[in-house]
Formats: sequence, structure tokens, C-alpha cells
Amino acid sequence: MSDNHGIHISGHAHVRADAMAAGPHAQAHSHKIEDHRRFGDVRTRLDALLADLRADVERHPELREAIEAAEEVGRELDGGEPEPGRVLRFLGVLGSGVERFSAFAAAAASIEESVRALLP
Repeated sequence: MSDNHGIHISGHAHVRADAMAAGPHAQAHSHKIEDHRRFGDVRTRLDALLADLRADVERHPELREAIEAAEEVGRELDGGEPEPGRVLRFLGVLGSGVERFSAFAAAAASIEESVRALLP
């Protein structure tokens, strides 16, 4: 296996890329989602799940972490360019926070599946 010394850029160069690769057999994969309007359905279902979680948090305080994760997903989706990796990471936290509650777990899994379907 050859050494990977990365990509070196010098001078007054400016590079903007979400994926770069250099060298023999190098690969770069972009998970950028070009059309953010496609997140509309995800956001609608996330908001509904978040409302349900908030309604149950008094009876089940252990849902607080899941609520925080759902709020982070919402903030990421509302940003200029949602980072799919962050969205999926917070959806994972959300899913693990609701795994004891079948209806919430099914909703979280469905949202995660929808996000994955949007990835190239």
C-alpha cells in the first residue's frame, strides 16, 4: 500500500470542494444534497415527531436527549447547506433515544430512511 500524503495547495489558491481526492486509485465521494427543498417532507415529519416527543417528556424524562437530537437535526436542515453526515449522526442519537417507544422509533427510522434516500 502506498503512502497517502494528502493534497497540498500553496500560494494564493482558494479551493472550495466538498470532496477531493488525489493520487493513484484515490476516490472522493460527495454526499452533498443539491436541492434542499427535497428536505421539506423530512422536516414536516421531524416537526410532528418532535411535537409528540415534547408532549410525552413529562411522563418520560429520558426522551430529553432524543428531543435535543431532533432539534439539532432541525437546525441542520434549516441551515444554508445541510450536512448529511451531521443529520444522520443526530438521527442516530434520536433513534437510540426512542428505541423503547415503538411509535417514536418507527417514525425516527422512517425519517432516517428518507434522508438516506436523498443522498446521491
